[in-house]
Amino acid sequence: MAVIVKHRETSQEYIWLGTGFGAYKSSRPSRFLGELFPHEEEGEFRVVAVCDRFGQILWFYSAQLVVVEVDGETPSELVD
Repeated sequence: MAVIVKHRETSQEYIWLGTGFGAYKSSRPSRFLGELFPHEEEGEFRVVAVCDRFGQILWFYSAQLVVVEVDGETPSELVD
């Protein structure tokens, strides 16, 4: 089942390989109270693995891509 996606900014088309999910959390001492009240940052991001026509694997944030076709049919043809 081939899923073709298009990068919104460049209009380049890719083959969708799969999805991924990343999360991070970091902590560093605060300037005034050190380890007592550390400065913490955390977040998450959703990414998609795609490949170009040469087979090179690339990662994009999912919000940067739009599905163009699934097995030769557009999404509007698949969903009524």
